[in-house]
Amino acid sequence: MGGGDILPALEKGVIDAAEWCCPKPDLVFGFHKVLKHYYLQGLHQVVVNADIYINGDVWKKLTPNQQKAMQVAADASLIRSLSYRIYENGKALKELTEQHGVILHDTPADYFTEYMNAARASLEKNAAKNAFFKKVWDSQKAFAELKLRSRFGPVRRHRTPTLAMPSPSAKSNKLGLIT
Repeated sequence: MGGGDILPALEKGVIDAAEWCCPKPDLVFGFHKVLKHYYLQGLHQVVVNADIYINGDVWKKLTPNQQKAMQVAADASLIRSLSYRIYENGKALKELTEQHGVILHDTPADYFTEYMNAARASLEKNAAKNAFFKKVWDSQKAFAELKLRSRFGPVRRHRTPTLAMPSPSAKSNKLGLIT
């Protein structure tokens, strides 16, 4: 569902919960007009707009100094984006709660385990069906194991604010997930 379709679908009762990105865009999209419960501590979208794509042939033609300048600029842009989001999301949460009556909740801890188990099962199922998917998935797992564990020790769950605002009529399962 496209971003512009979420609010109308909520208003019509087609869906009873939504998750987009983080508090600032959720406020701008107007989800609070329909939904009054906001669950913090998401897990799947830690960074937004953190990619730069450059044609490999073009990259190879850049001098080492030009490549370094691109890397430094990309890093600076990412840090600026993260800082901006922290500030803007804080302001948005304040507005959502103080001006729009939104109630903040902590996502139940069991959600993360269930989510990761479901995601892993789906990824493994797709890997079993598609050789290219398996190649990419295996590469990602190896990267995470090597890079994250070697740099930070055991990989820990990172939790950031995301939207999962059920309507008052929403039903939840034993983990508090909307069904």
